[in-house]
Amino acid sequence: MSSLEQQIKEIENNIIVKEGKIQSLLKDIEEIKNKSQLYYEDLIDQQDILLKKKKKNILLELKINNLIKNNIKTSKNIHHVNIHINCLFDELKNTKCDIKEKYNKFNNIFYFLDNYKKCDNNIILITSILKNFSIKKNEHNILLKSLLDKNTNKKNKLVNNIKEINSNINNIISNILILDEQIISNLNKIKNVIYDNLNIYQEENEKYQQNSEMNICLNIINKIIEKQQNDNNTFLHIYNISDNIHNNIIISPYKKDNGEKLQLELNTQEFLELENFFS
Repeated sequence: MSSLEQQIKEIENNIIVKEGKIQSLLKDIEEIKNKSQLYYEDLIDQQDILLKKKKKNILLELKINNLIKNNIKTSKNIHHVNIHINCLFDELKNTKCDIKEKYNKFNNIFYFLDNYKKCDNNIILITSILKNFSIKKNEHNILLKSLLDKNTNKKNKLVNNIKEINSNINNIISNILILDEQIISNLNKIKNVIYDNLNIYQEENEKYQQNSEMNICLNIINKIIEKQQNDNNTFLHIYNISDNIHNNIIISPYKKDNGEKLQLELNTQEFLELENFFS
């Protein structure tokens, strides 16, 4: 009986030790739950920030689309004005050649009349006609010069408008790039928080589930970061507006073989996946 009582006592002591360990584990589990709740609340706050950034990106994209449409329309107008001005120049050139030829003929006539000693009514009449022609020619030249100056001023105004539009587009593109950098920075912060949380779970649990909710969230965020960085490189390549574009307004950098449209892409699908994950 003494041996049996001793065994029972040992079993009771083991039970007390096990209960102490269980209580310690329960405290650790409660602490992990509290930390998880804090991480989850942080993730919710980051989700709100991402949604606001996403809305700003979409609004900026719409503004850029409108600016580029106006830019393309103005470029077409400038092209038409250039064609019209070129036609006027050709017409002026032909008129100038014709006037020069007639002017030479009249100079020959003047020379002949000056050397001719007869001063009758016919000579006076011819001289009057030639003088009137010279007056009309000067008036015509003044009219042509006025028309040319008017068209040149109109062209200069259009060119200045295009330069101003290009400057506005540059500013908006810079703002978009800043927002993209902020998005990637926030996503990296979220990713680091999830990594820390996953490491805690790996230390506390022998069986780590690869398909846990945090791991799914981490995969979605990694996809967003990767695609966002790729889109930023494409974005910089398409909208690298240099001084050559400002100096040659007619050549638009947005023209493609299949039409004129803005080549902007956002991570819409990945953001929707992240939004559905938190909903």
